[in-house]
Amino acid sequence: MDAALYFELVDAVARIDGQVELAAVTKRVNATVMHPLERRVLDRALRARSEALALQSQFLMPELFHGGSPDAKSLSAKG
Repeated sequence: MDAALYFELVDAVARIDGQVELAAVTKRVNATVMHPLERRVLDRALRARSEALALQSQFLMPELFHGGSPDAKSLSAKG
């Protein structure tokens, strides 16, 4: 595989910030002809990014960023 294309795919994996992008980059990686070692590295990076997104969604509390409930406490420092 062309080195520029390989690093473009590596960068694309690193920029993934949602499930839609994950699916698009995964599809692109799967459609690209490459050496088995390159595929293994990119598959591992995609798996790690997928797991990171899953963890992020577990720990992210959307109510803190979208107004939340009236009872929600502020996270800003008082002093």
